[in-house]
Amino acid sequence: MSLEKSPISTDVNFEKEGKQFSYLRVPYSRNDSAWGGVFVPVVVVKNGKGPTVLFVGGNHGGEYEGSVTLLKLSRTLEADQIQGRVILLPALNLPAVQAGERVSPIDGRDMNRTFPGKHNGTISQIIAHYVHEAILPLCDAVIDLHSGGYSLDLMPYNSMHYLPDEELRKRTMAALKAFDAPVSLVMREFTGEGLLDYAVEGMGKIFLCAEIGGRGVLSPSKLKIAERGVQNMLKHFNLIKGDLAKPTTRLMEVPETGNYAYAQSNGIYEAFFEIGEEVPAGQPVGQVHYPESPEREPEVLTIGRGGVLVGTRGPGFVERGDCVAVTAQDLE
Repeated sequence: MSLEKSPISTDVNFEKEGKQFSYLRVPYSRNDSAWGGVFVPVVVVKNGKGPTVLFVGGNHGGEYEGSVTLLKLSRTLEADQIQGRVILLPALNLPAVQAGERVSPIDGRDMNRTFPGKHNGTISQIIAHYVHEAILPLCDAVIDLHSGGYSLDLMPYNSMHYLPDEELRKRTMAALKAFDAPVSLVMREFTGEGLLDYAVEGMGKIFLCAEIGGRGVLSPSKLKIAERGVQNMLKHFNLIKGDLAKPTTRLMEVPETGNYAYAQSNGIYEAFFEIGEEVPAGQPVGQVHYPESPEREPEVLTIGRGGVLVGTRGPGFVERGDCVAVTAQDLE
């Protein structure tokens, strides 16, 4: 796909020295605005030669720690403080961020299942295409800041994939440790194609996905974790000066589908464990109650692989297929 075919326009110059606040204007023709557009914010801070790191927030709406961290950073980070280039996309899927919803209310697409996108596709596909073609090639590393949104409550962690390229694996692991989230996970994804993760890794670049917070709230303590992690990344990639403290993160892994438990029916989910507690293998992790049928026994849910509970359902009501528990084991 050629960037020349992208309908997105912008006045940002990624090679310009200094600090720029700008937008990616995405055409959006609708009933009440024939020549309308969606303005996706982009901030570029550049000073001389050095690495380029892209920080992304708002890949999904309803995940607030990342967006707020990057909005604050965009106002405080100045060009004379860095050596290299920092690109900030604090609200990548702006319509979803404004609606407080995981997927775009315009086209119903999950931005993080849309890469590499399409220049002539829907709003989300057009944005993903521009990022894939115009921004990712400039970057040495991409840090994507998420949370559990409304549907999940997650132990704050940063994560990377199992990578077959040994050199890329080592560089990514070094960055993962430097971020120094309470937990650092090595994960195998079971979500299919379209992740920003795969797009970046396919270019041979460092990619980290942080999950900090959940339940659709902005937690002060978890916001501090995100802000500290971003500062650690700026230091790790030598964009700003400063010494990194010795990492205290706990290295763990989520290697298989047995680390996940799913509801098999609709109802009210009762968790048996708190986030951070140890779940024995084969032990029930919770049960689903049926409010319309008081006489019916609840459905007990077990998890195939025991470990520390790093994720659980956010809202009480679940539907068949909803993830209700995720465990992780210490990484050998």
